[in-house]
Amino acid sequence: MGALDAISGEARAVLLEALMSVAWADRALVDEERQAAQAAAMGLGLVMPGDRALTSPDRRPVQPEALAIENLKTRDRELIYLCAAWMALADEIEDPSETRVLERLQARFELDDASSSALKERARELRDRQPPGASWWRAFDRLVVEAAKALNDG
Repeated sequence: MGALDAISGEARAVLLEALMSVAWADRALVDEERQAAQAAAMGLGLVMPGDRALTSPDRRPVQPEALAIENLKTRDRELIYLCAAWMALADEIEDPSETRVLERLQARFELDDASSSALKERARELRDRQPPGASWWRAFDRLVVEAAKALNDG
């Protein structure tokens, strides 16, 4: 199973926008965030139109409050939140602006504090297990698959 199989089609675009909201939270993309975002787009089979290139300084992600989540199951919302928390750690530092975006995502996805904390901890565990110099595409694919399995089991 790969990332494409682990998340619903409806949730893929929402996931990419949530990741980009976190990545752009501090108004700058570091190399790790850029690589993680490109890996996510590739792993999810999403192609961004040229005027919304992932690394463009003109790109404005959809605000968390405007994400189209009405048809998403709780499992997809939790998976998206976990992946967004992972993105906040792409450069191994969760910036306060990234924390604020995660809080907005938590509210939008209607996650309680205990669920949010558990998902963030799982994201940290998965990020910490990522070998140095590992392919971001493989890391993202593994993240989505392992997170989906954990959510299915739990």
